[in-house]
Formats: sequence, C-alpha cells, structure tokens
Amino acid sequence: MSERTVIIIGGGIGGLALGLTLHQIGVRCSVYESVRNLKPLGVGINLQPNAVRELYELGIGPEILETVGLPVKEWALVGMQGQDIYSEPRGSFAGYNWPQYAVHRGEFHMALYHRFLDVLGAEAFHSGHRAKSYRIEEDGRASVTFETSTGAVTETADLVVAADGIHSA
Repeated sequence: MSERTVIIIGGGIGGLALGLTLHQIGVRCSVYESVRNLKPLGVGINLQPNAVRELYELGIGPEILETVGLPVKEWALVGMQGQDIYSEPRGSFAGYNWPQYAVHRGEFHMALYHRFLDVLGAEAFHSGHRAKSYRIEEDGRASVTFETSTGAVTETADLVVAADGIHSA
C-alpha cells in the first residue's frame, strides 16, 4: 500500500468506484458520506461497455450485475402500434468485448457499496459525515472538517476528491 492517502467525499457510485480503484492500485483511501444509512434510491441507468469493463476489473462481474439488471441486446424504436421502426445492437451484440447493462440504479449502488465493504472493510466507509470545510495545510496536505451527529471531526490526507454530487453544496 502506498503511503499516500485520499479522502473521497461522497459514497455514491462515483465515490465507491474510485475507492475500489484506488485500493486496487495500492492507494489508501476512505469514503465519507453525508447520509447515515445508504438506501437503494433511483430508477434505471445504463452501464456502457467501457464502464462494464472497469467494473469487471473491480470484481463486479456478471454474477453481480445480473442480480441488479440485465444485459442489453439492442436499442429499439417501436411505433405506437407495436411495429419495429428502428433498432441498433448494443454492448457485446454490437461488437464490443463487454456487454451493456440496464440496471436499477439503487440496487447497483448497494451492490457497489457491499463490494467496497468486502474489499476495503467497514473502517474505510464513514457514514453520517457531511463535509463543511477544507483547508490546505502548510505541508501541502488537505484537511477536511466534517459535521457528524456527535460534533465536528477533521481528517487529513494527501488528496481530497469531491464526489458528492451536484446537489450537495
């Protein structure tokens, strides 16, 4: 493991995937999420073949993805009377080396979260931590102050990544 450390603000799909990737390349990291308990929120999203390739590398293969969605064979435009108007193959059916998946966003998020816990351990995920401020220390490292139910907590790392979503500010 590298001596470098990373704080990831946000335990969504992006933050968890980043955490798994950093761990895979030997960088120590922790994820800080504002909500106390993650819930499977959202509806359907599509995971494009290049994203699926990366998920496979992180240990999230068909055995997990097919519990939260289905491989997509084609995109189709169907008329009001049910007639086929146009279709186009997707994923491995279109010549990619990996499939495209249509998944339930919330269930996929939870599968990613469980994979994160299995690989990095519960000590690398901090729920109920809302980022309030940050500062650059004299040594160049970054400190982030989080609001928690028991008061303010400050953590320091070599790098901070904000993956907390567009509506978090």
